[in-house]
Amino acid sequence: KAVVSTQSGHYGRDSRSTMKFFLLLCLVGTSLAIDKAQLHGLKNLLNNLHSGVFTTCQLVLFSEMVDYDTAEKNCQNFNIGMGDVQGHLATVNDSEKNSDLKLLLNMAYPYKGWKKQWAGDQWVWAGLRKTKNNDGSDTSMKYKPEDWSWAADETSPKEFHKWMRKQPDQKPEIRRNGVTLLQNQMRINHKGHWDDTFKYKKHPYACDYQGKYIISANSKTWSQSKAECEAAGLELAKVRSDAEVKEIIKSADYFLGSKADSVKVWDKENWIWLGGTDEEEEGVWKWVDGSPIDKKIMNWRNPNPDNAEYIKDHAQHYLAISRDGEFDDSFDHKSRHRAFACQCPGT
Repeated sequence: KAVVSTQSGHYGRDSRSTMKFFLLLCLVGTSLAIDKAQLHGLKNLLNNLHSGVFTTCQLVLFSEMVDYDTAEKNCQNFNIGMGDVQGHLATVNDSEKNSDLKLLLNMAYPYKGWKKQWAGDQWVWAGLRKTKNNDGSDTSMKYKPEDWSWAADETSPKEFHKWMRKQPDQKPEIRRNGVTLLQNQMRINHKGHWDDTFKYKKHPYACDYQGKYIISANSKTWSQSKAECEAAGLELAKVRSDAEVKEIIKSADYFLGSKADSVKVWDKENWIWLGGTDEEEEGVWKWVDGSPIDKKIMNWRNPNPDNAEYIKDHAQHYLAISRDGEFDDSFDHKSRHRAFACQCPGT
């Protein structure tokens, strides 16, 4: 399955505001593969994410160009949905995740052709590195899976790999000062092919992701938001605990950027559509999948829910959450355009 949402947790707010062009794409479905209709839907979700972070429910791609060590450190500090588990550069251990990462890279940095195939933005860091026989003494140039391991769990690759022809070649680089550098890190290109390279190279990078939410900056009505999530193979988000309230607020900070001090309580920039409604029966709130909403977690913004009807022929039957974690019942009306959150499958 594949999925979307923000900016990585190792950045403070000031640092995040300086970061440029992060991409986060979320791919979803019952398998990692997605059809063309879902792909079109996913692209629509991400149209206006100017904060620059795009992710999947399994992978998040950051288009910031950094060296390998910085990429791994950044992923270790990316903690949305991770709980107490430390993050890492992505484990790409099957063809589906490899295809997802190839797609993400193409969205972040479109393919420039073979003449520029070695440019930094034509590759993305993943979590595979050579941890044994990595001192340059092994000159066989033969790929031995047991010599390589994933950053997340230190396990070696099994049958799956996508090394380019004659790679990994482990060619050294000898500096003028006599220091020999070795190609002990792995990167992936637009074709999904793997290459070993030096850790000082700068590329975008992909982290493993276990978050629940994709947040779109597209400003839509509630019904439009519901339709856009569904077009991407998702559904409007559910918030079922205080922990999930905190997660969706944090996700909004990553995907939409930190809320400006100038944003007032009822400004549309302060609100995000959720998948809750009491349209069937006034006061009985349900998620779009029909499951009941736990009223204990609904911290209503006073005086809500008021079900006001000051827009002709419209009542406030649709749920939104503020950037501060307060709930509001609102109208599915053209005057109520807001960002919205989609739910990762199985979360």
